[in-house]
Formats: sequence, C-alpha cells, structure tokens
Amino acid sequence: MNLSPEDLQKVYREIHDQLIAEFPPGTVEYRENDSDSKYIPVQPYIHRLETAAGMHWSWRLSGQPQIFDREEQIMVTGILKIVEAEREGIGFANFQRYEDTGKIKNLKYAILSASSDALRNACDLFEMGWKDLAPYRKWAKNPGTGLSVPLTGAGKNMEEQSSHRNCVVCQKPLTLNDEEYLKELNIKHPYHREHIPQHLVKNQTKNR
Repeated sequence: MNLSPEDLQKVYREIHDQLIAEFPPGTVEYRENDSDSKYIPVQPYIHRLETAAGMHWSWRLSGQPQIFDREEQIMVTGILKIVEAEREGIGFANFQRYEDTGKIKNLKYAILSASSDALRNACDLFEMGWKDLAPYRKWAKNPGTGLSVPLTGAGKNMEEQSSHRNCVVCQKPLTLNDEEYLKELNIKHPYHREHIPQHLVKNQTKNR
C-alpha cells in the first residue's frame, strides 16, 4: 500500500475497530469435556477478518512444526498480518502414534488443528474476541484492558443469560452470574446462587 505512515495508521485503526467489535450472540462455545472452558472457534475469527480486513490480512505458518513426544503434542507458530501490523500466534494439538510403527497417525489433522489454535492466539493479540470472552475471564476486570465500560450483546445481562446447566434444586437453567459465583467459590455442582447449601459457602470462605 503506497500510503503515508499516518494514512496507514488510519486505515489500520478503522479496520481494528471492526475487528474488536462483539461477535453475534452464541459465538462463544464451551468444550464438551470442560464446561468451564469457554472459547471462540477459528471460523468466526476468519469470517471477521474477511469482512473487516478483506485483502488487507494474511496468515502464514512460520518455521516447521515442533513435535513434543513426551506430551504427545505438536506445536506450530504463525504470523497474522493486518495492513502492516503483525502478530505471532502459537498453537498446540494432540496427536497419536501407531503402536506397531510409531508413526503419527493423524499428523495432517494435528497440524491443521494446531494452526487453527495459533490463528486464534494471534487474533487474541489483536484484541479480537475480548469483549465476548470478558464475562468468563478474570483479566477482563482489570481496567488496564480497556474493558471496564459496560458491555453489550454477549457481555451484558449476565443475570439474565442462561448457561447450559440446570440447578440441582429447582432444575431451572443457571444464569451466567450464577456460574461466575460458583466458579469463585470453586463449587462444581450447579446451583442457583440462592440454592447453594450454606455449608458449602462457609467451607469455601474458610479456605480462602
């Protein structure tokens, strides 16, 4: 782009404002084996990059994938470029080996999965998805993140939004506010805040 540094900065800021906007409700998902692990799949990130940056973004892997035999994981790094700004992401994926040959049986899938993880990591360094993940991240309460203003969409009305779990007492869906309170108290079973047994609250308060 044959633009002055000032004009490049202006273009980047205009694109960045679109990149960090909240995603549609329902974009944040939870992993099937860990209901406390909220994340955004790679596809919404790619769609946002396409719609906001168009031809002004690119993604490439940097270096060769690294294999960690002991952990049975593969690691890749990649560079996400938006206008003239670059961020390096790092990603991991698990792999399995054939018992007879020792070869990795799902190498291609593992590399693709690690690459997607790396792209999400690079998007995070551009502050993409922060507003959507803020209700589930302790760091979001830090005013230095710039997220100390009231959030809209996915980040508002935690008292009203339902989680995927039902209270063991009344069998009604928990709210995101209930989930956050349970997480603070390290209580695994789903309870509405008003239905939490007092002995659990007292025990967790003592352990703090």
